[in-house]
Amino acid sequence: MKGTIELETGRLRLRRYRPEDAALLYHYLGTDEKMYEFSGWNPYATPEMAESSVRGFIDSYENPSFHGWAIELKENSSFIFAGTVGAYDYDPDAGTIEVGLSVRRDLWGRGIAGESLRAVFHYLTRVEKIPCVRAWCAAPNTGSKKAMEKAGMYQTSVEKAGLRVGGAVYDKFNYEYTGKNDGEKAAGKSASDAADLTFRMEGGTFNYRVGAIIIHKGKILLMHNDEEPYYYTVGGRVHFNETTEETVVREVKEEIGVDLEIDRFLFFQEQFFDGKVTGTHIHELGVYYLMKDSPALDHLECRSVTARGAAEELLWVPIEETGEYYIVPESIAARLRSLPSHPEHIIEIDER
Repeated sequence: MKGTIELETGRLRLRRYRPEDAALLYHYLGTDEKMYEFSGWNPYATPEMAESSVRGFIDSYENPSFHGWAIELKENSSFIFAGTVGAYDYDPDAGTIEVGLSVRRDLWGRGIAGESLRAVFHYLTRVEKIPCVRAWCAAPNTGSKKAMEKAGMYQTSVEKAGLRVGGAVYDKFNYEYTGKNDGEKAAGKSASDAADLTFRMEGGTFNYRVGAIIIHKGKILLMHNDEEPYYYTVGGRVHFNETTEETVVREVKEEIGVDLEIDRFLFFQEQFFDGKVTGTHIHELGVYYLMKDSPALDHLECRSVTARGAAEELLWVPIEETGEYYIVPESIAARLRSLPSHPEHIIEIDER
């Protein structure tokens, strides 16, 4: 085994720890209770603990089965400390290894976790030839759940009440990544799409998705990312064996971190178009719900990245100004300023 070697992605550098990293680990990870809300394990809680952890990491680099990286994000031609990722409990007989990751909270929502995991998975399975990489998270930890799925992991099991943190008990979600995931991607199906009702076909792609119309204090919540020229509502693909009502509540929780109830059903849309980023022809069924207002909407954190790994941003737009933004689907955008009192069936054909 090669052990911990430096890895690079488009935005990130994963490198070996240095003694000066102890202060960064304590500052960004050790003093923030949210970092360990669902694990209860904090090896950087004091400066002394952080220094001891880093010394242990550095001493372990002589062991070729040890894998531990500091994550750095490239910004303005320099790198800044962004978090940690490591692989441990290597079992050569079972062919498994487990990964763990922490990204400092002020950088959440930028796709760093998923991008780091993808680099580590590729290295462990392709270079170190470890057949299976495992990880887990608490059921309420939607940020970690989504990062693992975006990185190509499959949920393999749920341990009911399998995780105790202080006085709280959570279900434990177990995940795996194997070399088979790469084969499915090469065939055009992302492993993170395993439960999604989306089908790649010879003529294009079929999607079944939901959208959440979220209005608060006279403004509507939109999302945006740097890869795509348009804005869109919170939402995502329906999972197999899931109702659209369940999907919209789940997607809202995963993407903005709040629990919202459905107010009413608004639109059922059949749409035919060519994707502006991928160029793929798409046949999409969309179900849109108006969500109930909530004080929780005063303070939001975007927890989502696109399927291509681009970080998403949230934007509150006054309803009367929605016409000034390029919002898709355009047929839905045209109805935002005056929502119908009864559900509507919409057919929008750009290309077919």
